[in-house]
Amino acid sequence: MSNQWKGKLWYAYGTSMTSIQQGKFVPVVEKLSGMTVVNKGIPGGCLTPDGYGKGNVKAAVLDPDDGKKDADLITLEVLPNEGAKVGDIYDTDDESFCGCFNRCLRFLQENTKAQIVVIIMIGGNENPPGYKIESRGIPQFEFSEIIKKVARSNGVPVIDVFGESGLGYARVKNRDYQLDNIHLNDLGGLNMGKFVWSKLKDIPVWETKTDSKEG
Repeated sequence: MSNQWKGKLWYAYGTSMTSIQQGKFVPVVEKLSGMTVVNKGIPGGCLTPDGYGKGNVKAAVLDPDDGKKDADLITLEVLPNEGAKVGDIYDTDDESFCGCFNRCLRFLQENTKAQIVVIIMIGGNENPPGYKIESRGIPQFEFSEIIKKVARSNGVPVIDVFGESGLGYARVKNRDYQLDNIHLNDLGGLNMGKFVWSKLKDIPVWETKTDSKEG
């Protein structure tokens, strides 16, 4: 099977889990895909103003002059570090997660010709799946499902690392794959990278013209 991503330009936005400093899965996907990556991940990053990074990932995504207009693929990795206000999946405000997320996805679709892909990242492994995040009142799994709904309401493909990668609470709590409660070691990055690529390889490049002549 041919690799449609070989030689393409990938802009990767997200948290520390994507970043040059700590994003162990990104080099794996870069090697497997043959793409060139521009890594825009931010340690401690988030979309929301009440999150850990005070909306710094959103600001990066909405920057029109960072070269993303030349990208063939733009990934937006989300879930860690976000604030308490989740909002409704159709919100477009600048305060709630859903509002900020919708704004980012629609900006990317309107202002680039790239294929946009959301990566739903794993959460911390210090609490079992049913544990409710105190500030939000819902478990991380429910938050991940809201993220998925927002992406799909915008027609954006989703790679669900949180729910499908195999890096679940019971497997990773002994930290064979992680440096701490969330960040991956090289082995964890290898497994996550192989999973992300297994999904990405079946997502088509977004075409901007046809090869055939009309008329």
